[in-house]
Order: sequence, then structure tokens, then C-alpha cells
Amino acid sequence: MDVVERIAMAVRPHSYHPIIAYIGVLPAHRGNGYIDEILAEGTRILAAEGVDRIRASTDLGDVPMAKAFDRAGYVNFERSLNLVWD
Repeated sequence: MDVVERIAMAVRPHSYHPIIAYIGVLPAHRGNGYIDEILAEGTRILAAEGVDRIRASTDLGDVPMAKAFDRAGYVNFERSLNLVWD
């Protein structure tokens, strides 16, 4: 099993569009460009299902993931703020 197969990827349903979020690369394997392969595979999987739109989500501070979405052609069209009342 190669390192790409060992990396966790979440492709989860959303109320109105499929979404790719929470892609994780083990610390020992970061900086090798694996994120682009993983993101591309998740996108291919959803596209093969015939979805008309795929959303992506990352935290504002996760610059490497935001750059990966940009390289893959995803467009930043909104930001959301989630507030929790404790």
C-alpha cells in the first residue's frame, strides 16, 4: 500500500452539494505533493457519480489546503463563520 492509499480523505454528503473536506496527510509525508493527488482522486470519485457541483471546505488558517484547492481549480466563492454558544 503506498502512502496515498494510507491517507484519510473525507468525501461527505452535504444538504445541497457533495463536499470534500478534512483531507489529512500524515506529518512524516507532508511537503511531497500528495495532497494534490488525493484531492484530484476525491474530485474524480464525485464527478464519476455524476454530481453537477462539488464544494470544498477548509479552515481559514489552513493555507496549504486552500492552495491545493486553488491549484485544482476550485473557486473561493464564500466564507462562513460558525459560532457556538456554550
